[in-house]
Amino acid sequence: MLAALGVVVVGDAAGEMAKEQARKRREQADGVSSTPVARGDALTQSREKCPDCAPDRGEPFNRSTVGWSEISIAYQARIGGMSAGPGFITEWLFGGVNFDGFDSARCLLKEAKARYDQFFDEFRQVRGWWAAGAETLIAEAYRQATAARPRPPVQLRWHFMEPISYRYFSRVIKAAYPDLEVVFLP
Repeated sequence: MLAALGVVVVGDAAGEMAKEQARKRREQADGVSSTPVARGDALTQSREKCPDCAPDRGEPFNRSTVGWSEISIAYQARIGGMSAGPGFITEWLFGGVNFDGFDSARCLLKEAKARYDQFFDEFRQVRGWWAAGAETLIAEAYRQATAARPRPPVQLRWHFMEPISYRYFSRVIKAAYPDLEVVFLP
């Protein structure tokens, strides 16, 4: 079923590289909590354990980029911080939901949206022929917001490359999910 959605399950060398990158990110995050300053803070704060970052239990997978623009691939790779190669980009699967990236040290799941201004008319309204696409994007925000729990410590941030789509979707998404961060980042 995942193949029908354009997902290539990790199993090749690139997938192994993504798993290794994720493991290193987890180790770096764990290493921060073992520094002398962090240990001292932990002792002075009634010995409370740092919150568990649930998305650490997710895993990388490779998505086919057939038909994607080079701009979209480059933007997602930059924002998501995941690797890309010929015909694929690595994403993060957590709670049965895919995300464009994951920063374990900040317990931050990421989504990147490039080149969406083309779906808006001169009045900055969704073009009629793309109304179903806009609904699909909003449904994706719902799925991700539902999976990105508990908040805190889990954070979810959507990045938009272009201003019109950012303004439109930031209002819609923030109205439904006030704790979901939406940013404009060209």
